[in-house]
Amino acid sequence: MLLGLRYRIHLAVRRYALGGLGGLMALIGLGFLCASGLMLLLTVTDPITACAIMGGAFFGLGLILMFVARKPRVPVSEASLAASPTAQASATAPPPPAASPMPPLAAAFVQGLTQGMAARRR
Repeated sequence: MLLGLRYRIHLAVRRYALGGLGGLMALIGLGFLCASGLMLLLTVTDPITACAIMGGAFFGLGLILMFVARKPRVPVSEASLAASPTAQASATAPPPPAASPMPPLAAAFVQGLTQGMAARRR
């Protein structure tokens, strides 16, 4: 049991470390992309206009991200969610069937291959 716990902790630390390193690399790449975009704009426009365009782009992206991350205006309590008709219907509904080990797209691809091979034999 202790070995399994240590293994899960090891996997979690590894996942978070790699995720953090990946995020750091993405930020560094974003910095280089911003610098190259500014240099490209400098070849087309004057420095003040280029900086205004880059600042406006980042400001707009920041506003969009803040809008997406905002909380809903109407707070919903857990009691009202539990009392809703959809929650009651899902509580009485049978559990969904187990997912197949093969995704539907892959299953359709394999089925098409087998039908193609069968048609070629005829």
